[in-house]
Amino acid sequence: MIRWKVCAGVAITISSILFAGSSHAADVCEAVALRDVPAMEDPTSILSQGEHDPAVTQYRVNKKTGVTSFCSHGGYCYPTHLTVKGHKVEALRLTNCKIGKRYDDKNDPDEIMYDVDVYRSKNSADTLRYDDLDNKLLGMGLCSACASNAADYYLHKPISRCAQLVNQAIEGNPIATKRLVDFPGYCSEH
Repeated sequence: MIRWKVCAGVAITISSILFAGSSHAADVCEAVALRDVPAMEDPTSILSQGEHDPAVTQYRVNKKTGVTSFCSHGGYCYPTHLTVKGHKVEALRLTNCKIGKRYDDKNDPDEIMYDVDVYRSKNSADTLRYDDLDNKLLGMGLCSACASNAADYYLHKPISRCAQLVNQAIEGNPIATKRLVDFPGYCSEH
């Protein structure tokens, strides 16, 4: 089950996309709950043991308390560890990604943040194609939801007008890129 709340503070034949240098995850990283774990923002929202938390996009460390958490795109942040009978135990574990590079968010002085990076060997070829394309589109300036939608059209509806525009942008057409960025509704065909 996906809990929708903004956390405080998706065969590509073009090889330049398929093997893009970045292994940063857009929305493919997930974590599994090793025990029931309550969301940090809302303790009544519990990720049950065995349940997967999809779209993990960052790892956080609270500077004051040392509490670590994984946060999901469009979801909650969940602590990676809990205290059980006086002992710190692992509560949440990444399944297909790893903690990546630290970055500073000047808008959040209380948290140290890290990216999560894809383990390429722990993801299917289809997942990697999607992630590589999604990251490429994000790098072109598309919003997160816009990049995801455009990647989906490109991969699953290759003859759609959206997919054709994405292909032009990938090939370096600056007009196509600008159109995707400026008019994200272009890739919301019915």
